[in-house]
Amino acid sequence: MGSLESEALQTLMDSYESIKNKDHARLLSLHLGEEYTLFNDGPPQNLLEDDTGLRLKLSLLNQLQDVSYQIRGLHLKVYGEAAVAAYELEMSGILVYQYRFEGQRWVRRARCTTVMILREGSWKIVHEHFSPMETSLSTTL
Repeated sequence: MGSLESEALQTLMDSYESIKNKDHARLLSLHLGEEYTLFNDGPPQNLLEDDTGLRLKLSLLNQLQDVSYQIRGLHLKVYGEAAVAAYELEMSGILVYQYRFEGQRWVRRARCTTVMILREGSWKIVHEHFSPMETSLSTTL
């Protein structure tokens, strides 16, 4: 794997680590702000543009506890100043409903595509697409 591929891979991994570690600032710094778009595997399933997709991701940080993730079958390719990563993701945690003082086990299994572009020497996530592999699991705790 070349240097550009390694750097793009690090950006991808850092994005999931920032979710796991609840690092809002780091998560935002890895995305291309108002140019970011998202097709999510859960509602709303329409294309989220501008900062709507990022707000959805940040809300996930606020609601999830004990996050873990696993990436399988990663295929990452750099095309000049663009990189595309295709992979399977399994992410889980406890979805906390603070107003009800209860939580739910949450599991996401999805096929994912992440598109990154090189801006000012660093990779930025510009688009993500999550397609469910099977129904997400949740149980009330």
